Amino acid sequence: MFFPFIVILMEKKTRSNFCETFCIIGFPDEIGIQNVQGRLGAKAGPIAFLEVFQKINGKNRLQEKMVRSEMVTMGSNLEENYQKSISAVRSDAISSMVVGVGGGHDYAYPWIVGLHQAAIKRGQKKPKIGCINFDAHFDLRSFEPKMTSGSPFRRLIEEGYLEGKNLVEFGIQEHCNSPDLWEYAKKNKVKTIPFQDLRNGKAVSAFRRSLAALKKNCDFIAVSLDLDALSVAFCPGVSAPQGEGFTAGEIYQMLEIAGSDKKVTSLGVFELSPPLDFQNQTSRVAAQATWHFLNAKLYP
Repeated sequence: MFFPFIVILMEKKTRSNFCETFCIIGFPDEIGIQNVQGRLGAKAGPIAFLEVFQKINGKNRLQEKMVRSEMVTMGSNLEENYQKSISAVRSDAISSMVVGVGGGHDYAYPWIVGLHQAAIKRGQKKPKIGCINFDAHFDLRSFEPKMTSGSPFRRLIEEGYLEGKNLVEFGIQEHCNSPDLWEYAKKNKVKTIPFQDLRNGKAVSAFRRSLAALKKNCDFIAVSLDLDALSVAFCPGVSAPQGEGFTAGEIYQMLEIAGSDKKVTSLGVFELSPPLDFQNQTSRVAAQATWHFLNAKLYP
């Protein structure tokens, strides 16, 4: 009877420590963007992000909670890059919260696969993952014959890591998504919230409702921020900037809500492209958005 009791204590300790520290994992690669003929520059995103993030010195000692930062070593083979990224996420996400920073949004694929594998390592046999994706685009393109930055969620759905009903596409813009993507989202029961329904100050309350509904069906939730979800006025340094989109303030507030929720266990920030930026504006928004999320998570 003594040994099982020890095991229970160890499990409780592991669970209580989870999400009390964080790691930043960078995915400095843009092959997926190149494959969809997008504007390049995102491979420089993780380093630029980290340079700004490490300079933020707020009220709480957030930097002391960072266990480490890592830049995954990338090569010319995209699938090999994904495997390295999955391994890095899995290793850190077993005991700490992971912030993944791209690079192209295709790295949402290895990020979520890594989170899935880490959950299994922590003892969840069939983890149900939920994801809220801030994005102007569905990123539900086919991943055949080659993976693109617009393909991660389709691949995650079709490989069984993410159920369509547990994916929320938040801020989708009608003009930059083809009819077949709308049809695929509908067929797979993806929850789609068009940006036009979020105008005039409706975004934050709609996000709160979406998160509350999603967490009823999921063991944990990952939040993916594609920076082209924000207006070009706030984030010019992305591959596909949008004239209309969220404000920085809206994103900060929504990420504070996400960070405050116990079921939200990871944040991904993608498509930061420093060569396309203006005076590091997009890097600052990306780093500050992450700070708001982590501050809410680690200092409730």
